Amino acid sequence: MRVALSLLFLIFCLNAFAEEEPVFTYDDHGKRDPFWRLVSPSGAVLSVDNDLLVTDMVLEGIIQDAQGKNLAIINSRVVGPNDKIGLFVVTDVGQDRVILEKGQESFVLKLKKED
Repeated sequence: MRVALSLLFLIFCLNAFAEEEPVFTYDDHGKRDPFWRLVSPSGAVLSVDNDLLVTDMVLEGIIQDAQGKNLAIINSRVVGPNDKIGLFVVTDVGQDRVILEKGQESFVLKLKKED
């Protein structure tokens, strides 16, 4: 009798641990992602990605492939031609610069050269 109870208890415990836990999905309720930066690299306070100024953007690198298609790394985001970053549209990614447009204005971000 004691062995049977121990065996039932063991089976019950194993079944309790064998059940998979449901996968947690975060519901942001349309609010800001908590992992977005609150302060730009220049020290300006940001409320959302749309508030970025061109002076807040840092061209961190350029990725080039053999076919000449370039991608840029701006503020830790990989972007290419026609991608948006804030209210700016990337129009061209060169070897050492990126051209952004906002409305009718064009802006150039240059890659800093290491000494």
